[in-house]
Amino acid sequence: MNKKLYKIIFIDEEKKTQTLHASNVNPSSYLGLIEVSDIVFIGKSEIIISPDDGKLKETFKNVEKTFIPLNHIIRIDEITMHKETPVIRLYSETEADS
Repeated sequence: MNKKLYKIIFIDEEKKTQTLHASNVNPSSYLGLIEVSDIVFIGKSEIIISPDDGKLKETFKNVEKTFIPLNHIIRIDEITMHKETPVIRLYSETEADS
């Protein structure tokens, strides 16, 4: 399964470079801001996690939409995540035999 995401690299309020992944990035009706919504946190097995990722995940945990100033954005990339669809077992193997 392929999923298109946006990778947003920006400078936070502590002057550190951060990276967010989101399904939607749009110009905002608020002048000078970019609207980022549907933030996605990628699992540890899919990318390398830095120590700041835990803080970033906590910061954006309940955020539906965030607005990032244009002058804080370093770059925005559209990426494709290649992920196999997980197999979900709905019954145990012993139930299937009966």
